[in-house]
Amino acid sequence: MELVLAAIIVIGIIAFIAYPLFTAPPEEIGEASDALDGLSAQRDSAYDAIRDLDFDFQLGKLSQSDYAALRERYKTRAALALQQIDALDGNGNGAKIEDQVAQLRAAKRTAPPADDAVEREIARLRASKNAAAGLRCAKCGAPYHAGDAFCAKCGSPLKPKDG
Repeated sequence: MELVLAAIIVIGIIAFIAYPLFTAPPEEIGEASDALDGLSAQRDSAYDAIRDLDFDFQLGKLSQSDYAALRERYKTRAALALQQIDALDGNGNGAKIEDQVAQLRAAKRTAPPADDAVEREIARLRASKNAAAGLRCAKCGAPYHAGDAFCAKCGSPLKPKDG
């Protein structure tokens, strides 16, 4: 009896482990993934060929006419692979992104001007900076900041301006 029970448990465990090996994966997921992998490989291959072609041309192994013809051929292959990848994606994500970018640019162009209080504060800070830039040491003429007690260049005491 124990032997039969152990055999049933072992057969159940083996069936549980082997089940994924005998079931076929959904075809459409596998095919789309394989096609995308193949197109990505074609794109990368074209990019590598262009990189090698540029290197060979810089070394002087190719003439200008051969270089131009081969580079155009590989660029065409890469562009075709990219178009096929976009078509395989099928979600139209590229168009959606472009629409969003266009909307953001339009919103930026029609954005209301900055708050007047902020602009006034910026103008005040710039004016105070310019006024402080006009402070100069009476002895050596070096500029100093309001609140400084001594000149940084000559060390003479600074007298604050009466306002």
